[in-house]
Amino acid sequence: MRSQSSRYHRKPSVTGAYPKIEKSIPQRNLKYIFLAVFCFLGILFFASPSVDVVTDLRVFHHTPTHKPHVQKNSTSGDVHWFSDWKWLNPFSASITLDDDRSVLPPLRTRPPIYTFYDADAEKEEKIKAAENKLLLLWRRAWWAKGFRPVILGKSEAMNNPLFEAFQVKKLSPQFETDLMRWLAWGQMGTGVLANWLVLPMGPHHDYLLTHLRRGEYPKLTRYDGLSSGLFSGEKVVINAAIKEALDSPNLEDSHALLDAIRQETVSIEPKPSAIAFYDANTNAEHYEPITTKLAENKADGLLSLAQLITSHLHLTFLNTFQDGFAVLTPYSKKSHILTQNAHALAEALRSCPSSPTSKSCPPNNLDCRPCSSVAPTPITTPEYYTNSSTTYVIGTVPHPYTFASLLAKTRDITTRHIRRDTSRDRWLAAVTQKTLGRDIGGPARIVSFKESVAGDWGCAGGMWMTDDPGPTHKDIEYHFGFSLPPFNITDPPTTAYIRESDGDDHITIKEKKAASKDVELQKYLLEAAKEVVAKKRKKKEKTGTKEMVEAWNLADTEAWRFVRAFAAREGVERQNWEDEERRFAGGEEGRGRGWRWFDGR
Repeated sequence: MRSQSSRYHRKPSVTGAYPKIEKSIPQRNLKYIFLAVFCFLGILFFASPSVDVVTDLRVFHHTPTHKPHVQKNSTSGDVHWFSDWKWLNPFSASITLDDDRSVLPPLRTRPPIYTFYDADAEKEEKIKAAENKLLLLWRRAWWAKGFRPVILGKSEAMNNPLFEAFQVKKLSPQFETDLMRWLAWGQMGTGVLANWLVLPMGPHHDYLLTHLRRGEYPKLTRYDGLSSGLFSGEKVVINAAIKEALDSPNLEDSHALLDAIRQETVSIEPKPSAIAFYDANTNAEHYEPITTKLAENKADGLLSLAQLITSHLHLTFLNTFQDGFAVLTPYSKKSHILTQNAHALAEALRSCPSSPTSKSCPPNNLDCRPCSSVAPTPITTPEYYTNSSTTYVIGTVPHPYTFASLLAKTRDITTRHIRRDTSRDRWLAAVTQKTLGRDIGGPARIVSFKESVAGDWGCAGGMWMTDDPGPTHKDIEYHFGFSLPPFNITDPPTTAYIRESDGDDHITIKEKKAASKDVELQKYLLEAAKEVVAKKRKKKEKTGTKEMVEAWNLADTEAWRFVRAFAAREGVERQNWEDEERRFAGGEEGRGRGWRWFDGR
């Protein structure tokens, strides 16, 4: 008789392996699984209507099924964009479902900064023209620092409900002018109020400029060392200070609003290091030639003051980026024609600005490093991007077809050549190899590149453009915040630039001829490539060489479209601001169209 224990003993199979015994799920685990499923279904179908419940399971999918809506002011010519927080996604088409629509970061909110100018005051035309030039200078400088400059007039002050109480008061002309600008500011509301001789004279990320750009001013604040030149506050506290001044028993003896209110009404912050005020006392102490000229001929003196301020804004920029300019030139021997605009811009930026007082410094930085034509700010031409707070980067992003044509030295680009003889995303790989190495693919590189172009630090530390079209002179001036003399950005690079490392003395006649021939070939290829890139493929038309090159270089194409759209949006934003500001310039609709502080170029 078989023993009882034999029933639990299984003999090995023919192969020698024991048969598999399928284990069932423990009853305790099944209980928990059923409980979890029951809770999920109960929340999903029987929750109270007051509780937000996910009823559309499509939210768990990352790829959209429909194109996002077209946003206002999201196009310029044939350039289209979509502003969204998902802008660091490697490829915009995965969000917009459109190859020609780039995803850009949401526009940064520009807090308003106001100044008051009485355009109706009786003055000589020459004096008004000089003041208008200073107002234009003021607008441009504050715009470049991330603010929204608005010039107010009498009509804004008259629209303030407190204006009626102001009219019945007997005030000195000086106090009346000061109170009018406060009434205009109180009517507009929360923001910054500045004299039009107060300018930002420091790096973009200065602590005070960063604080003011946040747009939060709970207390009425002025800044030590600037007298009545700069204030910040909310609408409630601004109008409360005006009402306090109008009710003050010392009103008739006051010369400014600060004289008629209590000291504790206005908070005083330490003297800022990045703000310059060119008032009469400052000019008399540091810029005597300006004071003398103002006394002799006010119009000429104001023009000299405008020239002085422009030179100081330019000098501040050069002092911020002491290590000079880096003009990115990947594959420089074959594609240096692409950087002609960038190199010309760098030459203009490093040139010493003309000034009525030679080697003078801004009033907030009297120990600056004066500009020297003998030892100018250096310009380097690296093939890769380096993140440095003391070097300003100027980059030109070519279209992949243009870049492929220049590197191949022919306009006849074929599919066989691209697929067999070229690697993917050559431009982006060369530019980012220093920071990202050689073992990273295009998607990771494009994310880092976008942050370098449109991130908080990237915008202040560099300027990016495409090979066509390049930025206009007005675009450049509003980007940097000061005017530049016209410079030629269409001439090809000189032979000295092509052989920059050797210098002119080491170039033979034969080498010069070869270099000139190479320049002409690159010019021809560049113009031919522009025609191909500009041509739009019709819906039913067969895919061409350009589309094939774009598909082979997805990251390079994304970089080109991103930079192109980012620059176009910057121009649209500025144009919309100028159109809106005309409503406030003097307060009459359309009146600002003839005023000279509107840059009509």
